[in-house]
Amino acid sequence: MATPTCTWATSGTLIPGSTRYPRLIRLTHGSASSNGWIVASTISKLFLSKDDGKTFSFLSDAPTRSGVSLRCCETLFELPQPLGNLPAGTLLYAATYVDEAATKSSSGSVPSPTFPGVFAIDVYASGDQGQHWTYLSTPVSGSGERGAGGLWEPEFLTAHDGSLVMFWSDESYSCCSQKLMKIRSSNGKEWRHSSDVVATTDPKDRPGMIVIRQLPTGMYFMIYEMCGTHHCEVFFRKSWDGWNFGLPSDPGTRVENEDGQYLRHAPTVIWSPSPLSPNGMIVAFGQMLYNADGTLAKQNGRVLFINTHLDGSGAWHTIKAPVEVPNAYDHPCPNYSSSFLPVQNGEALIELATDFYELNKCGASFGIRTWKDLLPPDLVRSMGPSSRSADH
Repeated sequence: MATPTCTWATSGTLIPGSTRYPRLIRLTHGSASSNGWIVASTISKLFLSKDDGKTFSFLSDAPTRSGVSLRCCETLFELPQPLGNLPAGTLLYAATYVDEAATKSSSGSVPSPTFPGVFAIDVYASGDQGQHWTYLSTPVSGSGERGAGGLWEPEFLTAHDGSLVMFWSDESYSCCSQKLMKIRSSNGKEWRHSSDVVATTDPKDRPGMIVIRQLPTGMYFMIYEMCGTHHCEVFFRKSWDGWNFGLPSDPGTRVENEDGQYLRHAPTVIWSPSPLSPNGMIVAFGQMLYNADGTLAKQNGRVLFINTHLDGSGAWHTIKAPVEVPNAYDHPCPNYSSSFLPVQNGEALIELATDFYELNKCGASFGIRTWKDLLPPDLVRSMGPSSRSADH
C-alpha cells in the first residue's frame, strides 16, 4: 500500500505558521502577571496563549546564534527555583543545532545515520516569558567517537539536589546505533558528570526521545522509545532523585494496556489532576497503536493511555485523544510527539498534535476535551467512589 503524503487531523484548530515537534508549557513560577499563560513551540516558532489554551498567537522565532542553524527537536522548561544567577520562572529553550563551519570542514567524516553535520545542543534563557532569548550554554557538541553522529531531543528536569539535568539522544558513540545520556549543571552554564541512561547490550537498539515529568509523590517518570530490535515500542522507568534511573543496560518496562495493546514511536507523558481520579492520571502518548499480535490497531492515532496509580504500576487504560489523527503512520509529521497540559483547573486536557494540512505542509493543531468526554463510560463507572483507592 502506498504511503500517504497528505492527511488531515479530524479534530483540532490549526495554529497558523506552526510546524512540527510541538511542545506546551504552563508558566507557574515567574511573574504573577504571566503565571497561568501557556507557551507553545514548534520547530522555529513559538506561540502564546493567555486564555488557558482557547487561542494562540505568535510569540517569537526560536533562538539561534551566529554560525549555527536550528535543526529540530526542541524542548521548553521553566525553572521552578533559582539556578545560579537565573531566577525561578526563567524559561529555557534547547534544541539540536548544526555547527555550519565545523560541518564544512569535516566533509570527509562518516555521515550521521540521520543527517550529515557536526551537531550541538544549545540552551537559551528568557526572562520575559519567551519574547526575547539569550544564549546560555552548549552542554554537548561535536562528532564523538564515530567522527559523526546526531545529538537529539534534549529534555530537562530539576533533580532533588537542585541541579538542572539535561537528557538527550546520542548517536556519536561507536558502541551502538544510539543511546540515551544525561549531564547536569548547578548554574546552567557549566555542565558535568555526563553518563548513560539507557544503553543496552544490543548495538542495534536505538533508544530515544526521552520525556520526563515529576509526579505528585516527587517521583520522576521517564518515557522513551526503543527502536532497533524493539521496533520503537514505548518504555518507561522511574527515579526518586532525578538522576538515577536504574541500570543503563535495562530496556525498561513496556507501556501496554489491559488488552496487550502497546504504543510505538515519539512518546510523551504528563501527569494531570482529574475530577474522576483521586490520584490524578499519568497520561502516556505514542504516535501509533498496535494490537498484542503486532497488527495495527483500529484506534491508531485516536487514543491515549492513562494510569491512575501514582507510581505508574498496574494496568494502563485507553481513552480518547483530544486531537485525533486517524491516518498516523511512521513519519515525522502525523501525530508525531504530541504535547499535553491540563486546562480548566484540571477538568480538561489540551493536546497539540501535528498533521499535514496541505500537500507536504505539516502544522500543529490544538484541541481541548473534558475528562468526562475523554474516558469511556465503563472506565468512568469503574473509577466511581466505591472502587476508588488512593495510592499514597
